Amino acid sequence: MMIVQNTPENRKNCLCPECPSYPHDCEAEILYCSMGKSICDIKASGCTCSLCSVYFENKLTGLYFCDKEEVGASNTLMRKKRSWEDGSFYRTIADIKDMAAMGESVVAAMGSLKKLPLSLDDLHFIPAQVGSIPLNKEDEVNTGLCIGPEAGRPLKVSSPILISGMSFGAVSKNVRLVIAQVASKLKLAFNSGEGGVLEESLKIAKDYLIAQYSTGRFGINENMLKQVAAVEIRFGEGAYPGKGSYLPASKVTPEIAKIRGLKSGEAAYSPAHHADITTPQELKEKVKWLRNLTDGIPIGAKLGCGNVEKDIQILVDAGVDFIALDGFGGGTGATNLYVRENVGIPIFAALPRAFKVLSDLGVKDKISLIGGGGLRTCADFAKCLALGADAVYIGTAALIAINCEQYRICHTGLCPTGVTTTDQVLSEQVNVEKSIEKLSNFINLSTQEIANLTRIVGKNDINKLDRDDLVSMKREMAIITGTRWLNGEYLDRGP
Repeated sequence: MMIVQNTPENRKNCLCPECPSYPHDCEAEILYCSMGKSICDIKASGCTCSLCSVYFENKLTGLYFCDKEEVGASNTLMRKKRSWEDGSFYRTIADIKDMAAMGESVVAAMGSLKKLPLSLDDLHFIPAQVGSIPLNKEDEVNTGLCIGPEAGRPLKVSSPILISGMSFGAVSKNVRLVIAQVASKLKLAFNSGEGGVLEESLKIAKDYLIAQYSTGRFGINENMLKQVAAVEIRFGEGAYPGKGSYLPASKVTPEIAKIRGLKSGEAAYSPAHHADITTPQELKEKVKWLRNLTDGIPIGAKLGCGNVEKDIQILVDAGVDFIALDGFGGGTGATNLYVRENVGIPIFAALPRAFKVLSDLGVKDKISLIGGGGLRTCADFAKCLALGADAVYIGTAALIAINCEQYRICHTGLCPTGVTTTDQVLSEQVNVEKSIEKLSNFINLSTQEIANLTRIVGKNDINKLDRDDLVSMKREMAIITGTRWLNGEYLDRGP
């Protein structure tokens, strides 16, 4: 922070206007060592800071105060971003400064902002016209489905939109209450996340609650497992597949510690893998044990997207009822930046491969496939359904509907919108009643829009959407997804 006072004497002695680097487009700026950086770009042509009496009197160090601002978690004083400079390049410089200053890996929140060469935006729906007829808005379209149709007690939901795992601690208690109320109101499946299950969630919406059986086993006990609607064995997620998760000690309140079985203020670490599930046989035994314990509710698994074919084959052999794939770009409360930006593949690449394996094994109608990872709009959701998913997981989109504004400081516990904080005062920014209405509106409208896209392609059931309903704007995307290219041809046709 600047320690120089903005006094008449200091302003009189200031040499800034005489400096060869002075930005004359911003004339009248003065005393940068007190007032902070210039609003103009600085062209480094020499610096008079060290020649200034104000500099010596205040025992300053460094040069070019007209061009400096504090950056990163370390608050390192470095040159400001140029108006023409790429933001990601500047961010990389700041990250290196943080690593050098703090001796720790950079931690980041939410999903990757990396611009990929392909995306779901490269797929369009093919409208029914004459060869097939589009439906009118009054024509009914089924939006319901069963998760784990072959389970003894399938999970029946009204919409293909499910709320993914966001644990209490990663998000505030008010957010968890909002999600539970909306799930009960709209008959939606929602996931507990890896931080255990709130008693309130069980009371409000246990018939739609998917308990996450994570590597850390936080809050897991047999009594709780017997009360929920489904169990999801969590192996990984899109933001950091292959790596354990982390909840900073600053976010572990006494209530969170009690649920997770920790000491108050103790950081929560989840291992990279389950200690008792390291072979296909151990997985099969775990699925069987969970199924017997819970009297036939769906038992599934969540994976980050990677070795899709091999992973799906093992899960099918283990007898799971549903598989959730979480692609690159999925959100998180906190993870290492180098992992988030460089591990895994996007959901649009994983879904067609998973669909092919399930189809080849003859179990696609028996095992539900859920897709997630960076999905935001009705078009994203519907395209995933057409690529083979039975349902989609949303996380960040739900938080935005509730109150999130993407400050992307979830890991600090200082979320100003009250969404990803455990601070009592900040948490009050999430008004439960208003947020229930907002999240309900978003999911209802998104479900209606999926139904409308289904009408446009001439179908009356979202479960009938498939790759024949899509066309790719890019040749590479057509090959990856098995959809038609713009010339009407299939370049790589799976089942």
